[in-house]
Amino acid sequence: MSDLARITLVRGGEQALVDRAIASTVAGIRQSRPDVDRESVDASTEDAVHDFRNVCAPTLFGSDVIVVVTGLQSADDVFADALTEVLADQPENVWLVLHHDATAGGKKLLEAVRGAGASEVECLAVKKGKAAIEVISQEFARRKRRATSDAINVLYESVGHDLPMLFAAVGQLVADVDEDPITDDHVHAYFAGVADVAGWQIADHVWNRRPAQALESVRHAAATGNASGVGVMSVLAMMSAVRNIIRVGGLGPGASEADVARELGIPPWKVSSLRQQWSRWSGDQRRLAASLVDLADAEALMKGGLEPGQALDVEQKLFELEKLVVSTGGQ
Repeated sequence: MSDLARITLVRGGEQALVDRAIASTVAGIRQSRPDVDRESVDASTEDAVHDFRNVCAPTLFGSDVIVVVTGLQSADDVFADALTEVLADQPENVWLVLHHDATAGGKKLLEAVRGAGASEVECLAVKKGKAAIEVISQEFARRKRRATSDAINVLYESVGHDLPMLFAAVGQLVADVDEDPITDDHVHAYFAGVADVAGWQIADHVWNRRPAQALESVRHAAATGNASGVGVMSVLAMMSAVRNIIRVGGLGPGASEADVARELGIPPWKVSSLRQQWSRWSGDQRRLAASLVDLADAEALMKGGLEPGQALDVEQKLFELEKLVVSTGGQ
């Protein structure tokens, strides 16, 4: 075990990445020290100094210990002095894993940790779009599996910008799909019963003017998942998508994909798809505008009913949704 590896600084506030970095560091140490203990100290608490000195103190049998310190940005001067002392004369049996959330607090202590030769792992907030797509790709690689770019894009579009959920989704796909690489068909199949994912698929078919496929997706989602949620999520997905289609059309063809993605807050790969959809509707903008009215009416039906206190049942909502996707996508 090298000297540098005995001090690890995990810096950033993306909690899913922080948890992953700490767990990975601890696992790495345990590869060569399988019997090492792990102790945790929150530097922001009143007992932090006492706890830290206690876990770093020599033991009768010299047991190895990993000391995970969180909240470094909130440490007071007394704790900072205690940590600085250990950094200057680190016990042979102690490994330090230190987390700072990259905010303004604790800068002097942060520099002291770096000055002690800490190995640094950045866990800064992951921006939407390209950066998140790259994180998903890295997660597949970390699990020693391959996934196509379409699969990764569909997974991100389906699950959304929620790293814990994305990591869990990758883990489930890796565990359940034997074929390699994992494709977008696997993602669609695996999440077929999830209402919001089905809604995205249905919306994609509608705005690509594929009414037959949209109808098929509605019926498949209702048969394999939570039928009561399909209507609401599908209408919301269609409304979100059409707004982006119109915004893309308004920016014009001269804008770069990167500029459009930044303006709309979407991943760059999505721009090409939205532009293709806009091209299918740009010559029929009156119908596109009318579809917004239809969607507003449909949202009211999905969430309530024809009249206050008179809600549609599941079958009636699915019927209204089927009519909507066929009439909109088939225009």
